Amino acid sequence: MTLEGPLFLTAGPGSGKTRVILWRTVNLIVFHNIKPEEIFLATFTEKAALQLKQGLQSLLSLASTHTGKPYDLGRMYIGTLHSLCQKLLVDRHLNSKKTRQRAPVLMDDLNQFLFVYNRANLDRILTAGQLSETGTDLYYRINEYFSSSSYGVTWSRSDCAANLISFFGRLTEENFAAEELNSKDGLEDAMFRMYLEYREMLSEKGSRVDFSTLQQAAYDYLCESTTIDQYIKYVIVDEYQDTNTIQELIYFKLVEKTHNICVVGDDDQALYRFRGATVENLVFFAEKTKKYLGIEPKRIDLNINYRSRKEIVDTYTHYIESGDWKPGRKKTSYRLDKNIVAHSEDSGTSVVHISGNKKTLAEEVAQLVKEMKAKGKITDYNQCAILFPSLRSSGEANSNVREFGEALMALGIPHYAPRAYNFLYTQECLAVFGLMIKVFEPKIDEIDEEKKNKNRKERFHVWLAKCENFADELLDDDPLLEKFIEDLKKQKENSLEVYKMLLKTLAKENQFFYGAGSGQATTGGTFDGSTEATFEITAKLAKTKGLPPAVEKLLTGKRLNQLITQKKKDGTPLTLNYLLARCSSLDWTVLDLFYHFTCFEHFKEMFKKAETGESEGPMYNLGMITRYLSTFMENNLSILSGGSFVKESFNHIFFDSYLYALFNRGETEYEDDEDPFPKGCVPFITIHQSKGLEFPMVVLGSVNKADGDARVMDKLVRKLRKDKNAEPLEMTSNYDNLRMFYVALSRAKNLMVICQETKKDGSAMKANHPSFVQLFENSKLSKPEDIEVESIPEAKPSDDALPKIYSYTADYLPYLNCPRNYMVFHKFDFVPSRSQTMFFGSLVHESIDDLQQMFNAARGI
Repeated sequence: MTLEGPLFLTAGPGSGKTRVILWRTVNLIVFHNIKPEEIFLATFTEKAALQLKQGLQSLLSLASTHTGKPYDLGRMYIGTLHSLCQKLLVDRHLNSKKTRQRAPVLMDDLNQFLFVYNRANLDRILTAGQLSETGTDLYYRINEYFSSSSYGVTWSRSDCAANLISFFGRLTEENFAAEELNSKDGLEDAMFRMYLEYREMLSEKGSRVDFSTLQQAAYDYLCESTTIDQYIKYVIVDEYQDTNTIQELIYFKLVEKTHNICVVGDDDQALYRFRGATVENLVFFAEKTKKYLGIEPKRIDLNINYRSRKEIVDTYTHYIESGDWKPGRKKTSYRLDKNIVAHSEDSGTSVVHISGNKKTLAEEVAQLVKEMKAKGKITDYNQCAILFPSLRSSGEANSNVREFGEALMALGIPHYAPRAYNFLYTQECLAVFGLMIKVFEPKIDEIDEEKKNKNRKERFHVWLAKCENFADELLDDDPLLEKFIEDLKKQKENSLEVYKMLLKTLAKENQFFYGAGSGQATTGGTFDGSTEATFEITAKLAKTKGLPPAVEKLLTGKRLNQLITQKKKDGTPLTLNYLLARCSSLDWTVLDLFYHFTCFEHFKEMFKKAETGESEGPMYNLGMITRYLSTFMENNLSILSGGSFVKESFNHIFFDSYLYALFNRGETEYEDDEDPFPKGCVPFITIHQSKGLEFPMVVLGSVNKADGDARVMDKLVRKLRKDKNAEPLEMTSNYDNLRMFYVALSRAKNLMVICQETKKDGSAMKANHPSFVQLFENSKLSKPEDIEVESIPEAKPSDDALPKIYSYTADYLPYLNCPRNYMVFHKFDFVPSRSQTMFFGSLVHESIDDLQQMFNAARGI
């Protein structure tokens, strides 16, 4: 077995690469006495990392019974690269001072979007570009740059934010230095300045990072370290074909001295160019290893497919080999030859070609699925997956998804397609946000739901109307809920009234306003809430006529005066804004409001069904809602006060901005990462989502996909940095489509069904990808009427759900304390309202550890 030096493993579909990675790691630990913490094992997904970790725990526990040695994986670097970068940045061993670094604050995708989407932040970023356009004209110009055609270009702020985020992320992942960012194109040069401004803004926010800048921070940290090889001695990387430039730099930096890197991947399954992945990292790994390490790697091909029947393997192999991988008769091939062969000797029919219109295709597939289940070839409907290049169009389920869904439902077969539908259309969202509409009463435009070609704003207002109608039905059925809503509205109105009363009192003193002449403070001036709050001001406010007794007591109380004194002493005096907010604040937030709603009958029923195990989906959706509400509070308003309702400001922020942004992003329904395909339903998934999965029966629901022009960011990167090994730009779209369909064709174990939409005369449609037209002409694939279902092997039952690991303090004790509380906050991940929990155990442990290191350093240990 190769232990020292670089190792290059190419791994075809179903070749058992996960098992190879597991046994390589076990071999290092058990037979070569490598400490687990000296191994860096990077995977592509959290689920893959968990599977590897649990597999290692199982194998090492068996080894421990023979060797008598304990093997602790607690300090091992195992996970996604993003999680490992976070760990690297706080690893004192890699720091010359041996001190613990503070981890940067990581923004997830949603928080990064909200950060850039924030109007003040986006205006600052755009201003840095120094372009003549402003407002929506500038949004349009930026969106037009990223659009593949003039059709569909929008003036949308959310699209502009999303496009800039993609642009910024790619520049970071390519590790461009500021001096490299120059272009003769005025807009590109302007966006480079915007990027640098964005990076400056992140540094101003107290070491804040997004997923891309996190990787760059980890790489910079490694470049400063002089002790990497003393603590990390072996690096193993899975799915190497999906790495990008900065990730490649990280991996080679980690093995700069040891040279012990093992990469595993399959260039034919490279699907993430659109995220910046560089398949050339794998295809030309031998050259790159020589460049970075000065030696060539040993290559081993894992080329035996243990998953699929022979015809399936032959079909997808023939398909991928038919591509033009040496365009223009070049000597360089952009594909690795692997000579994939099937382990199975079953040469029976296992690939079926169905052609016709969308309705015919869907009906024939539905009948075949039903027959497979009736004859015991699949034991559950979730053993048949229907794959599509995409599930949505214009934010809604596309026509293919709808046709297949209707055909299955007509035969009484449920389907599960969480990524096809907008999460905000779930009944739980309609209920919660509908009730919030009844409380806060935002303006909803009347839009004809049947109107065709509705723009985004119109579709959003149609959704708001659906929410309100849903809430009306709930109120009709629950008089107590209706009364509660009315009480909340009165509280909101009272809060606004108190705010106005106090503002009116302040208006008598023009120094609290600017832009107003004498006596015009309330009409022509703007309130200056940054003015310092003093005892004199609180005394005047306390004399406001009609003020509620509780507010008057607050203004004259000792606690407020003590706070004013203390804050002034600290150099951070209280402001009038704070004073007015405190006096007019409500005793509930949007998250509190959610929990109030769940006390009523409609929601109580969901809790009951979750407790009995009858239905858990609604609870997972409610948990997601709490996370969205919590994110809103973190980024916008944590407290509701009278000022929140002046000029409909809350409604503009919450409904017109935040929910509208979520609506445009197309947030999808909840998916259980540990058990993604519920029993009893046929899963509809994208081909990208199917990567790494396998099913007894797979249906490719559509072969429609057009080759297009290279992506604008790929063109820009090539313009900024030349790479002789880079795939020709004119071929990238074709290669991406070939690889995507290759993944689809290699997921099936026993039966692969390929659906081809054709014209009325049976000829291929222009939308069919050319590779399939060639496949159907050259391959003699069976038709549905030719297949004998009885001859197909029966699916073996399998449970891919990951086992759950429980702890005494985090799980057992909370469950004993309150089972429902445990169910809500631990199982379904509800965000607690007004939670100020601190994990003292972790804090104390780290503090003691730091003190020990300081003590050792003082003694020269």
